[in-house]
Amino acid sequence: MPYKRRLARTVALSVILLPAAYIFYWIMQSGEISTDDYWNIISRFYSIDGFSSHPTDWLVRANEHLVFIPAILYAVNMMVTKGSNIGLSCITFSFACVQAILLAMLLPQNLRRSRSLFFGLLLCISFFCFTPAAAHNWMRGFSGVAWIGANLLVTASIFCLSKLVRSQNIIWAISGLFFAALGALTYSTALAVLPVLCAAVVLMRLPMRIVLLYLAAAIAIGGTYVLTYKTPEYHPPVSLNIRDLLAYIPTYLGAIFTQNTYAAFTIGAVGCAIAICCMGYWLTPQGKWVRVAWLPWLALQGYALGTALMAAMSRSGFGVISAMQSRYASLPSLFWLSLTAIAVTGLQNFRLNDKSYWQLRITLLAGLTVLILSMYRVGTEAAQMIARTASLQPLVTLSVQLGVTDADVVQQIISPAPDQFFNLTTALKQHGFVPFHQTFNNSFCIGSEQLSSPVLKPLTPTNTLPGFFDSLTKLTPNVARVEGWVGVSDRHNHLDCVAIFNQNNIIRGFALIGFPRPDVAQVFGTSYASSGWKGYVNLSPEDETLFAYTRTNQKEWIGLQQHTYKLNEHYSNN
Repeated sequence: MPYKRRLARTVALSVILLPAAYIFYWIMQSGEISTDDYWNIISRFYSIDGFSSHPTDWLVRANEHLVFIPAILYAVNMMVTKGSNIGLSCITFSFACVQAILLAMLLPQNLRRSRSLFFGLLLCISFFCFTPAAAHNWMRGFSGVAWIGANLLVTASIFCLSKLVRSQNIIWAISGLFFAALGALTYSTALAVLPVLCAAVVLMRLPMRIVLLYLAAAIAIGGTYVLTYKTPEYHPPVSLNIRDLLAYIPTYLGAIFTQNTYAAFTIGAVGCAIAICCMGYWLTPQGKWVRVAWLPWLALQGYALGTALMAAMSRSGFGVISAMQSRYASLPSLFWLSLTAIAVTGLQNFRLNDKSYWQLRITLLAGLTVLILSMYRVGTEAAQMIARTASLQPLVTLSVQLGVTDADVVQQIISPAPDQFFNLTTALKQHGFVPFHQTFNNSFCIGSEQLSSPVLKPLTPTNTLPGFFDSLTKLTPNVARVEGWVGVSDRHNHLDCVAIFNQNNIIRGFALIGFPRPDVAQVFGTSYASSGWKGYVNLSPEDETLFAYTRTNQKEWIGLQQHTYKLNEHYSNN
């Protein structure tokens, strides 16, 4: 019997950890160069002279966010992993692990009487904490450290609130406010917990000294933020349009389940209606029996709704489509997890006959299954897109190690603000940080093959792939960017890269496939949407003609149908 119990617990633990393992898999596909427009944060405290010794340089404000704690973690990661994006993503992953443990500790003790319900809620915590819908946060560590870090500190603050309500020990009040303050120094989303904490201590009728402490702390933290707030120039002004807010908030909450804005709005509106009903019941005398058990989950819902309101006020000017972004997904996931915990605890405690109980339980399970499967479908698509872009990072590594400033490639792969990245490349090279931490190696494309005429098969109609060598643009006296597109065939359905040779079959450079080509897709179909390739070549005075060949999944080198580029006819000095 003990053996069977241990086996059952091992199996249960393995199932619970599967979502985390799935997220860790995608983290490993995220590339070593940190991406997004957070490079400007690093430039505040790091330069060619190293890390700044001035404390004020670390009090960084990025757009409307205070990011003091992320700035410290970025610096630590630079010292430990040479600035690897995977290192930052692993920090994000560890934050989520701690958060999941705290959330599990918030589950009511009486739920343990039903092993199936307790296991189900633990599984839901894992599913929603490690949702791939937040792929942006998991795979882009700059973002994840800030967003998931703030969520963890807010969860810790609400955990302390739960302990405070039970013990009324002032230490828990101070601890909760401490975590809330740290959250505000991590990302502005954490500010949304302050009114929730104040409302909770008032509604739970805690001693006046605790209520005043929470109110004073909320005013101090929130007031400091407001007094130093400035809307970024490229952001729309703060909006208080009720119509925009009512459209944005439900869409924000439902976007983790669908990519359709109308469906997201509908799902989010239903979730809001249920949450309002739960809160209404909690406030009535009849809800006294769930007052303590539901408190942390209602607080988490209030936090998620608060962030939705903040996003709506600051981002609704970009249109409701901006509510669908993967970077927000970790917050709606907390909302739906909290709603699940409230529903399960309420169902467990309501006095129902066996038939009604099991009908409601099966209905809840079916609804959750549909939502979770939808969330993972949406999240997996988002993760695949990010991984596809990350697979092109070797081009950025090659370009900066060649001394090339190729803003187009950096903008498509690394950051929408390439100048922020280029401003740091000299310092990164000086100290050996990513992407200068090791010498570039293109063996994943060329391998150890000695490419010669026998390897490059003669071009025939059956021995070519649809494709075109479009252009060559000179970037330095010796280095040029090459571009084109290539399609797959039934036999060759996976292409590694494109190699560029001169008329003597000497390798001059290579290119990676996966860049968007909407013009080609418009002619040949959606399967060609990411058929573009870009790369770099080192030119020599002896070069007259260049040829583009692609390596297939059979490790064969196949020419493009239009694979020739004559330098004396087309060479560009742009």
